[in-house]
Amino acid sequence: MSFQQYFDIFGDQIIRLTIRHILLFLIAFAAAALLGVVMGIAIYRVRVLRFLLPIVNILQTVPEIVLLALAIPFLGIGYTGALVPLLVKGILPVLQNTAGGLQSVRPELKEAATGIGMSKAQLLFRVELPSALPIILAGMRISAIMLVSVITLTAYIGVESLGTLILQGISRMDSNPLIVGSGLSALLAVLVNQIMIFLERRALRRTGGRP
Repeated sequence: MSFQQYFDIFGDQIIRLTIRHILLFLIAFAAAALLGVVMGIAIYRVRVLRFLLPIVNILQTVPEIVLLALAIPFLGIGYTGALVPLLVKGILPVLQNTAGGLQSVRPELKEAATGIGMSKAQLLFRVELPSALPIILAGMRISAIMLVSVITLTAYIGVESLGTLILQGISRMDSNPLIVGSGLSALLAVLVNQIMIFLERRALRRTGGRP
């Protein structure tokens, strides 16, 4: 079957799987970014919680396919079994960069803000988070690129995504779905990377750093 014939026959399926891949990415990334920032702030503010950082570093080294496999006995196959491991992997870079970025804020900025009577909440939202934003966005970029790529693996546990095309190509020894699935996944990863780089540069300009 030629490439054109493949597109003519399976075009609707390709579009459907691409949309599902993007939706799964958006859900996982939004949740990971939000929870990662909240947990990073908690670890930064509550010193007792800082013991979690070494645990986070260990979890970061666990391969994504292993997390997906471990989730199956507890969560089963399907979207629930996919989203929880995706959240775990997606949260980690955001959490690390949020905690690290807040710790790197210059002490004189904090002292000046405290000196003019800012509360802890005002200090956090008006000084610390804006100053740490480029570092936090860098963590989000790592998380986003990783998630948009890792989602292809969820096809192994019954979740429809571009990984479904890749599995079809491998099982049928057909290069057409293999090229389409991997090509679209790579294209999405590049697009997400460029969007996050743009946001990082905007944040750097606002905080006085190099664009």
